[in-house]
Amino acid sequence: MDTKLSSVKNKYICNAKHVILAIVILTLIQSCKDNPYLLDLSPEAYPGAGTWLVNESYIQWGCSQKDCIPSLSSPSFVSADSPYLSYLDDNDLVIGIKDGDDYIAFPHPILDWHEVINGSGYSISYCPLTGSAFNIADDNGFGVSGLLYNSNLIMYDKRTDSYWPQMSLVCAAGSRRGENLPTSKMMETTWGTWRQLHPQTLAVSSNTGYDRNYYEYPYGSYKSNNAIFFPIENSLNTLPVKSRVLAIIEEEASKAFAISNFVTFSIHHTNVGGTPIVIFGSSVHNFAMAYKTDKQFQLKSGEISSGDLVFEDIETGSEWNIFGESTGGALTGQSLEKANSMIAFWFSVAAFYPEIEVMVLP
Repeated sequence: MDTKLSSVKNKYICNAKHVILAIVILTLIQSCKDNPYLLDLSPEAYPGAGTWLVNESYIQWGCSQKDCIPSLSSPSFVSADSPYLSYLDDNDLVIGIKDGDDYIAFPHPILDWHEVINGSGYSISYCPLTGSAFNIADDNGFGVSGLLYNSNLIMYDKRTDSYWPQMSLVCAAGSRRGENLPTSKMMETTWGTWRQLHPQTLAVSSNTGYDRNYYEYPYGSYKSNNAIFFPIENSLNTLPVKSRVLAIIEEEASKAFAISNFVTFSIHHTNVGGTPIVIFGSSVHNFAMAYKTDKQFQLKSGEISSGDLVFEDIETGSEWNIFGESTGGALTGQSLEKANSMIAFWFSVAAFYPEIEVMVLP
């Protein structure tokens, strides 16, 4: 009985610690919001940064200093049935990538606490405040700068100490200033959908070496309310503030598609800035992926429960998977080029791309 009581007591102490940590994080956020003059972007504070390419008036402290939110490097990956994934529910969102022959899931519940995970030759970056994620094709490794622009994570790369506002897709300060953010294919969807599509998947273990409660979301009701913690340059009320949208940016043109508008296994052909685009999406399974191609597609098989999601191009009858890879037919081995796109909260997309066109699917 004493052992059982001790276990219960330790559980409540652990939960209380993480509640206190969440309050501290939110207090830091609010204090920085109320005290914009705390920010110093001078050459002394940021040697080598030079002139910033973004409006410095909308750069704020998100937390107290560089690496105040610790990124993960070379995390432990475990199989889908591992007890180290007990923090995951089927409805939790994950960032899924294909790395060689391996499928790997990077769950939001881990990224909410760390924001950047550095792998071998790539980094996964996620900003909880804007709901935006990227698979970065760069082997420099990235960290959390502590700064935000338009409420969005500013990363720094660990080799050159250059600064990257994530959703701008361009380096804003440092020796790499003006470089485009190199990104690779990824799929954001629910853990349940991803695991059904890729039952042999690996995922990030909760055994990260940090004392974090990955069962708890650290920002309270933020995902479901209309709160925006930091100033943003532009706002549009076309869609609800926290609607998740697929934004496609090509040349000087941009279009946004609400994830909720996609019917199950929707295929939508469009054109952005003169570039033909195909989108595969599903509101039921919570994903949307965009590729540059003028091929016309139709759904061949959509049995998610058996891990079967196959698209077919009408011209050749070749089969394609969700990562834009042809797996059967005359075009076997070919791959579609990813569009310049992201999924994020509507308010943040509008802040970065105020001329964006909101599309209503038929």
